[in-house]
Amino acid sequence: CPDFFQLGDKWVLMGISHELGCRYYVGEWRNEQFHPELHEQMSWVDNTFFAPESMLDHKGRRIMWAWVFDQWDDETKKASGWSGVFGLPRELWLRADHRLGMRPVEELKQLRYNERRHSQVMVLADSEQIVENIRGNVLDLELVLEPFGATRCGVKVCCSPDGSEETVIGYDAVAQKLFIDTARSSSQGMGLQTCEAGPFHLTGTELLHLRVLVDKSVIEVFANDRQAALRRIYPSHATSGQVKLFSEGGATRVHRVTAWEMMPANPY
Repeated sequence: CPDFFQLGDKWVLMGISHELGCRYYVGEWRNEQFHPELHEQMSWVDNTFFAPESMLDHKGRRIMWAWVFDQWDDETKKASGWSGVFGLPRELWLRADHRLGMRPVEELKQLRYNERRHSQVMVLADSEQIVENIRGNVLDLELVLEPFGATRCGVKVCCSPDGSEETVIGYDAVAQKLFIDTARSSSQGMGLQTCEAGPFHLTGTELLHLRVLVDKSVIEVFANDRQAALRRIYPSHATSGQVKLFSEGGATRVHRVTAWEMMPANPY
């Protein structure tokens, strides 16, 4: 699924490696040939995020979509009559290091309603805290976190009250990765129980800015406008809607948590 386009003063070849999903190369176009200079993946553990395509919109933005596989069994697929969805549209640009910057398109904010905020929450080492007044399986979350020696920190979504189900999203400072862990997303084992993780490192005193979009079975997370990850989840309990903050190996200050419920993009 090759998609070849100019971005800034470079050219980008975006496509797939079949078993490992989306990836891209950045380089130069010379003498009718593409000369790649760097390569980055956009999917790591499998090919759930697949077949990227992009367009240039009327504002001059490069916007991409990708095909998101589900993990239903064949019987469920046949009974439903359909399979797969698109991921959210991402705006792409070329950063100073010639890697792609990426974030959800600004227009998605038009779907937000019922805003709730929390600020200056300290999550102690090796603990978690329920975020009061924020729950559900269709959410847009923005978080600003400052790790104080934490080896891992972030947010858990779609958590059941009894603790049997949760999807863990966060930053691993030791492995230097942004991750989504679905090992306990479904107590009945639906979906892939794995950990999707892409390279990501906070520099100096940089704060961790997470944008987490929960759309029932699709979880997308963006970190500091330079890394993103996606997973499908299938919680078994109707009550699996709690949101929790967590910190491991050290404390984390959560400067801000803002949450919105999301209206359907297409109410029909």
